[in-house]
Amino acid sequence: MRRIEFPSGKKFGICLTHDVDRIDKKWWHCIYYFMKTKRFYHIKTLLTKWKNNPYWNFDKIMALEDRYGVRSTFFFLNETKKLELLNPKTYPLSLGYYDINDPNVVNIIRELDENGWEVALHGSYDSYKNEDLLLKEKKTLEKILGKKVIGVRQHFLNLDIPNTWQIQKEVGFKYDASFGFRDRVGWRDRKYLPFRPFEEDDFLVIPLTIMDVALERSSKSLKEAVEKVEAILKYAERRGCLVTVLWHQRVFNEKEFPGWSKIYEKIIREGIRKQAWFGTCREVYDLLSDSYEILCSYNS
Repeated sequence: MRRIEFPSGKKFGICLTHDVDRIDKKWWHCIYYFMKTKRFYHIKTLLTKWKNNPYWNFDKIMALEDRYGVRSTFFFLNETKKLELLNPKTYPLSLGYYDINDPNVVNIIRELDENGWEVALHGSYDSYKNEDLLLKEKKTLEKILGKKVIGVRQHFLNLDIPNTWQIQKEVGFKYDASFGFRDRVGWRDRKYLPFRPFEEDDFLVIPLTIMDVALERSSKSLKEAVEKVEAILKYAERRGCLVTVLWHQRVFNEKEFPGWSKIYEKIIREGIRKQAWFGTCREVYDLLSDSYEILCSYNS
């Protein structure tokens, strides 16, 4: 396997990321999670969420990462998919999302950016195949930030390879972070390092390794989930891989998702113990900006 040199002689790399899909717990979330877990807590939040939003959690993430001296990339969504009453498949894709121009959202985007976190675009559900839509979403986020946005991850990890990457490149993105599994963890197609799908330019694909949703779906218990994380970190340490981690900000409420913020913290703690280099997606891109010769293409 080809290797890259991580800064300060670190053995491998960890890239921390968060997809911001939903920032408000709706009534149907309360019902769904009550039916799934049989915990009356979720019914209680139906009555109290107006004064305590369980899904916000940005302050918790910032405090946690500050404590360990690391930073992450937040991918913000601008979903505009229309609801079709006669098509139930559109319900979860259209309902419950936020307005990216909401003052509270604008404020947290700017606060993250001003304090060293990276803000990137979480391309909407259909944008992976729609250049005009993706460009519009990019410009909206750039207007909020007041500067260029270089990174994107597609909602639901939607990809039409290589067409999506071509669209992303055409609208001005420098990297994509969508290449991974929806239902399990690990490195898709054994891409242990970022790669360039188009060898003639600097567009970079940063593979996704561990997503909270995929880890939960593929594990019978929290214990098994932790064991899978430990195995991935051990392998990465031995082989010099990049481990890209995706934890949605809503799971950092321990009452809502018991144990899952602890697993995220364990990844950071174990990474530090194993002498991992930590970087945002942008820092990964910058690290590899001159490394054409060591980065394999998608087909190699």
